[in-house]
Amino acid sequence: MHDTPTPSADATTHIDMVRCAAAQLDLVLADDAVQRMAAQWARLQAMASMLTEEHLGIADEPAPVFTP
Repeated sequence: MHDTPTPSADATTHIDMVRCAAAQLDLVLADDAVQRMAAQWARLQAMASMLTEEHLGIADEPAPVFTP
């Protein structure tokens, strides 16, 4: 995995979210780990935003529907 910095106006919010989630899970995270997780959260949020802006139809999902 490449370390690609993603500047964001919400960087502080992402850091706070990571710290809050870690606290809820009783995890102790080093500051550098918090920074990396916040950067990953920002990338995932950007990808999710792009997906929600696109209209996806049934043809956009090539995987077969699971039927037991």
